[in-house]
Parts: sequence; C-alpha cells; structure tokens
Amino acid sequence: MFGRGEYPAARSVPAQDVLLGSRGLSGTEFERLASFWTLGGLVAVHAADRSRQAIWDALKRREVYGTSGPRILLWFELLNGTDAEGGPTVVPMGGATSMGQAPRFRVRAVGSFKQRPGCPDWVTQALSRRRLDKLGSNECYHPSDERYVIDRIEVVRIRPQNSPDESLDGLIEDAWQVFRCEPSQAGCQLEFSDPDFSRDTVYYVRAIEEDTPTINGRNLRTTFDRDGRAVDITPCYGDFKTEAEDQCLSLVGQRAWSSPIYVDYGER
Repeated sequence: MFGRGEYPAARSVPAQDVLLGSRGLSGTEFERLASFWTLGGLVAVHAADRSRQAIWDALKRREVYGTSGPRILLWFELLNGTDAEGGPTVVPMGGATSMGQAPRFRVRAVGSFKQRPGCPDWVTQALSRRRLDKLGSNECYHPSDERYVIDRIEVVRIRPQNSPDESLDGLIEDAWQVFRCEPSQAGCQLEFSDPDFSRDTVYYVRAIEEDTPTINGRNLRTTFDRDGRAVDITPCYGDFKTEAEDQCLSLVGQRAWSSPIYVDYGER
C-alpha cells in the first residue's frame, strides 16, 4: 500500500519486453519468422462441376493439388493401372493401385495467366475505390490472355520401409527425375515410367513456372561461399532495418504439386 505522494517513480518498459511478455518466447523469433512470410497458396480440385457436392467428392478422392499462389493447371495420372476387377484403368492423382509391371505416368501442366494491373471493370463497378484499396490496395485477380510458361517438371519417388530397421538412405528421392519443358503457352506434357519398380512406391510431381519476381522469394537471402557454406543473410525485416527502396523481391519459380499416386507392388 502506498500513501499519498508515495507512488514509485514511473518506469518506461522496452517494447521488446512488452512483446515477450505478451507473446512468450515466440517473440524472440519474430524476425526469423517474418523472413518466411509469403503470399498464401491455393488448393485446386479436379471436380465434375463447381457444385459443393462435386468439390467435396474430389477432396474425398484426393484428386487435388496445391499451388504456391498462382492458378497453375496440373494433371498427373498413371496410365496402366488396374481396377478392383483386374481390368485396365487410368489412376488419377490421389489414387491407389496394385501392379506387377513398371508403372507408366503422364503429366500435363499449364502456366498461370499473367496479370494486368488494377482491377477488371466488373469489380470497380461493384465496389468503391476506398473499398478496393482496403481489400487489396486496388489490385485484383485480373488475368491477361498470356500465360507464364512451365520451366520444368520434377518427379518425387518415395519407397516406404520394408521393415522398421531398414535404412532410409535412397528411399526418398527428391527429385528422382527432372524434365525440362520447351517454352509454350500450351503448357508442358510428358510421359515417364519406372523400370526399377519392384516394391511399394509413392510418386508425385511438381510443375515449376519460369522465374518471376516474388516477395520473400529467397527468404533469408543467404550468401554462400565457393564451398556452399552460408556466410551472410539479408532478410527482409519489414521495418527500418531494411531500406525503404528494397522491395524484398527475388526471382523464383512459382509451383504446383500434385497429390501422390500410391502403387503397391504385386497384382490385385
């Protein structure tokens, strides 16, 4: 208890102490976490139509893929699968099958549309300039007729352990195969097989667009020496420690990655 005139002297509290007190130890990682903030990704589905039920059905089938944000189109399927009765069938991404022969796959990817600045007319007619500025700094999804080209397709092959004590060395191959694509507005299509297929295996693919300037595309923006050792970082802090002219842009290929196809070794 303090009597009149006996209150202790006021003391300023450093902002960092307030941050740590309110957010716990996670506050100490703020700058490191900020260097990994990027625009949100998207989930895409292969659905029969745009109805709620069709979209849920696609999710349940696992016939879905993700992107780093752009609306890249991606198809991935196994061409020589077998159905429950042993007949031939095409297995889409997210599917599973059993077979005793080398699986054969097809991939097709089409790049996202390049964007026009600003917002389309139907948006500006529906919303006020103030509302548009608040929602997206007066920028919208405003596609042109030109697409980014697909630079390459990467295939990841994963073989589960046959026993808990089996070494993981060589079981996870990222990337197992890389296919360079010819620049084309029509996208990139290819087929490949796995002649070494002899055990249960999981396959999925990544389609990577041509490089474009991306905010925080290189995260910590690390500098390496000749031996590949990190010697310096220049993260985008988002405050006075980063120059106002630095837009934190780096060239990076936006991407889409498929759901896996699960292939068990042996006939059904």
